[in-house]
Amino acid sequence: MHCAVVTPYPMMRFQSYFNTAISLIQGYNGSQPLVHYLKAYFAQEKKHGAKDRKYITHLCYSYYRLGHALKELTVKERLKIALFFAEKAPGYWAGLYKPDWIKNWNTELEQRVGFMEQLYPVFSIQHIYPWKEEMSEGVDLPSLSIGEFTQPDLFIRVRPGFETIVRAKLNDAAIPFQELSDSILALSNGTKLDTILEIDKEVVIQDLNSQRVKLLLPAKLPSPVRIWDCCAASGGKSILVYDHLPRVSLTVSDARSSILHNLKQRFERAGIDRYDSFIADLSVSTFAYTGEPYDLVICDAPCTGSGTWSRTPEQLAFFSTDKITLYTALQRKITQNVAKTIKPGGYLLYITCSLFRRENEEIVKQLLEHHDSLELVVQQLMTGYHQKSDTMFAALLRRKH
Repeated sequence: MHCAVVTPYPMMRFQSYFNTAISLIQGYNGSQPLVHYLKAYFAQEKKHGAKDRKYITHLCYSYYRLGHALKELTVKERLKIALFFAEKAPGYWAGLYKPDWIKNWNTELEQRVGFMEQLYPVFSIQHIYPWKEEMSEGVDLPSLSIGEFTQPDLFIRVRPGFETIVRAKLNDAAIPFQELSDSILALSNGTKLDTILEIDKEVVIQDLNSQRVKLLLPAKLPSPVRIWDCCAASGGKSILVYDHLPRVSLTVSDARSSILHNLKQRFERAGIDRYDSFIADLSVSTFAYTGEPYDLVICDAPCTGSGTWSRTPEQLAFFSTDKITLYTALQRKITQNVAKTIKPGGYLLYITCSLFRRENEEIVKQLLEHHDSLELVVQQLMTGYHQKSDTMFAALLRRKH
């Protein structure tokens, strides 16, 4: 008589999570954000509790962190590799792996990568981002690729006057945080703050390097300073300069009226009630500005978002370089249009969250070639993969005459 081998319940459950993730990955085509795709699935499949959703979501995101590496393998094989990189220890996943994998698991990520390179000779960690020639100067491709498997932190900027109360509220709620400066706090990603802090009034949720962009602002500006945030989107940079500079005459614009409506609500929460706004499609050659020129134009341009892909790894996995061409055409049109609106002695602050040279240094180079009145003050790639944050590029240009 043969006795049946009874698989421990936790292992069965985690095998089920693994199989569910494989099915979801096979059905996903990248046409919508992964978070929306998973939300729709869980809304339909009520059998999954909160813990189930957490593990399945983690598996799916881990899979896409593998980017473009080992695409010749099956989804199942790639998911096992991605999880091997994403988890610090095998835990309940141990039953899915062979002993040699388990033996090499409890090591630093770099050692696990080395083990995988031995197991799959065609594998290189740099294949996650296979566009070395496209990268901006200063991008460390191995560090960027390894950093893809580290969940970024949640960063908040404490607004002036709320430094004490924000820290008190976080301490009272037993929420751990790291102080990077008086105004910059880092928290674990996924921390729920909306019931503890008054978002936009007391703090602004804003990535570390988005906050550090203010360090590139010129030391001397008129007061009041006329500022145009020309691709305002959610308005984070507008609130940043409003808080950083003593007297601001602010104008915001975007191509979509819905964005300006949402921005109005956000500014109300932030206590910003004196500003101008208008709808502007800056990508058209017919754009004409006849108003008073600006002391500072902030152009946080639409881009590939490649510096933020550790938060949205599905965008990395489905990316092709034709999107760089698409965005650079847009960035050229926008920057050429807004460059004409700067006062003599005024500034243009060009920003992207891109890793790619064509969206960064080359846009700046083309601006300087087409406008001999502009000079480059400073440009900087602010890498985030060593700090659990996003990567940003910023360049400050000055109009000489």
